[in-house]
Amino acid sequence: MPDLPAPDGKFFPRNLTARADYLVRGNPSGTRPESGVDNCFPGLEFDQRNLDTGFLPGLRVDFHRDEGARVLAFTGDPALAQGLTDADLTDERPLFVRAVCGRTTVDQTEQQAPTVNCEGMSGLDVWRHVHDLLPGPIAVVLGPQVATGATLVPVVADALRDLNGLRTNATSFVQRDPEGQVEAAVLTADRARYLDDDGVIDPDVYAPGELTRSLCAPWQYDFRDCGCFYWAASKPDVTSSADGSVPEINFLRRDRRPTPDLPSDDQGQRRELEFTWPEVISNWNVLPVVLDDREQPEPSTGSPWTMPAPATGDLLTPEQVADELTTLAGVEHALCVEYLYAHYSLDAPLRLPRSADELTRRAHAAGQEVFAVAVDEMRHLRWVNEALAMLGRRPVLDRAEVIERETDHRFSLEPLTERRLQWFVDVEAPSRTFTADPADPAPPTSLDGMYVRLHASVVRQIEQFRDGDRLAHLIKLIIDEGGDHYRRFRAVQRHLAGLTEEQYLRPLDTAPGVLERELLALSDEYYAMLIGALQASLERFDTAAGALMAQSRRMMTNMHEVNHVLARRGVGPRFTLPDQARRAAEKVTDVQRADGWLTREAAEAAARAREAIGALGEPALRAMVVRHQADTSGLLAALTRAEGNGG
Repeated sequence: MPDLPAPDGKFFPRNLTARADYLVRGNPSGTRPESGVDNCFPGLEFDQRNLDTGFLPGLRVDFHRDEGARVLAFTGDPALAQGLTDADLTDERPLFVRAVCGRTTVDQTEQQAPTVNCEGMSGLDVWRHVHDLLPGPIAVVLGPQVATGATLVPVVADALRDLNGLRTNATSFVQRDPEGQVEAAVLTADRARYLDDDGVIDPDVYAPGELTRSLCAPWQYDFRDCGCFYWAASKPDVTSSADGSVPEINFLRRDRRPTPDLPSDDQGQRRELEFTWPEVISNWNVLPVVLDDREQPEPSTGSPWTMPAPATGDLLTPEQVADELTTLAGVEHALCVEYLYAHYSLDAPLRLPRSADELTRRAHAAGQEVFAVAVDEMRHLRWVNEALAMLGRRPVLDRAEVIERETDHRFSLEPLTERRLQWFVDVEAPSRTFTADPADPAPPTSLDGMYVRLHASVVRQIEQFRDGDRLAHLIKLIIDEGGDHYRRFRAVQRHLAGLTEEQYLRPLDTAPGVLERELLALSDEYYAMLIGALQASLERFDTAAGALMAQSRRMMTNMHEVNHVLARRGVGPRFTLPDQARRAAEKVTDVQRADGWLTREAAEAAARAREAIGALGEPALRAMVVRHQADTSGLLAALTRAEGNGG
């Protein structure tokens, strides 16, 4: 058959698989990224934002940030030719994409290429403009973030006025301040092609899995919204009960009892009976494994990390379980703070530089393990409060002063000495048994052992607990993570083995100067804001689309950054509870708590923190100050909205 002229607009294959004269087994053309469906949100085949991280040769950018498109690395020219290196990218003074310029439509001439000022944009908003850039010359302006409306550095203002002129003349340059820090950089180059002549994405630029790493994250949102067949293997819409007695039940039902499903044509009523998006995020752990279209029961015992069958004996009533959880909330809070202080006591930076020596690498690895456990404890504090809500109790954000063990442990802020580390190992050691035997009245001494007792009381008396199945699963989740904490602290011991305390610890007893006192006060304000935001979120179950919980995480991140600055200066954070003296004097009651006392405390702390941040005059902290001001203002606005909505 003779070759026929190709119709206008025909797509030609551009990758090796599609060009092959035979079917490449296991690798059809539709599986390659250039032949697949791409978008910028979870749910399809790859995330275009991850491809566009390398839109300018020699530059890697992260668009997955609320504060803007942050520069991750300088990997080649033109950046390296202008003297830019990864040493210019620090947590204290990060660089962002401040502006982009290039043709975005085919009918534009080179002289008409628009300049987009990225001031005040989120990373996703910057990406939208980057994604529109056509192949050919483009230009970017890089620099530290500034507050909205602030006076621009002259060189940045000049670049924004004539960025297209710099682009068409292929002009690149870097402007540094007297201290050698980057004030602005203009880089020009042809927009990255992504594919080589064979149609293959460059593996030296994109690591395996990088293009798909943000798909379906958090997967629970798609888990609820995707229709039939898309999530067929992992998310059935309708399944049958574990014992087979009910052939059709709604898999995402809020009431986990095996009740018959509604007709499929009654979608509105079915949706009302299902978990909402936030509820799926919070309660994914109650969804069972489905095999052969049937929900599976809890796994049987056998592994040392599997919950044993509850033993006979006296069990706790729902009221006693709630009392125990109230105590455990304070314990989780106290342990979180103790772990954080231990983390700061390690002589390790917030981020590990490539040039770090072996000692620093070992200390940093140990510190990352400790910090991960501290973050888990914060999550456990939230889960315990969710369990308390199931039992009709108010949120508890108190901090235990005494942790009861065989020998009572008083809360204290101490460095991670060998003795302190061993106590952390002991408190997190797994205890998968509970006797409930009057002849053996000794309480469990490990943290998860205390939860084992609660779990046994719930599962043996499930009918006495409202949402008993969800409550049991939530407690079980805390127990399972406790085993991971034990392994992490044992890993810390291995990282520090053979080192003396003088080698891996910082001295956190330096007398604070003026700047350190300001930072200590700011750290305390962040701590108050974090507790208040958590209180407000837990009181409302965070119905405002996760806004308050997201702000809580930001406050923890900012407090973490300030505490690292303090630790580098030889000063440990204080973790002062919100207005502890006034609280003790006035004996704040549950009624006052219900009236939003902690929320107002957090709002007042946010206002004070804004003033404290603005007063910091240290040039090296300026970039941190700018970022923290925006986050603090966001929390203050969220708390104000929460109060206005019935706080």
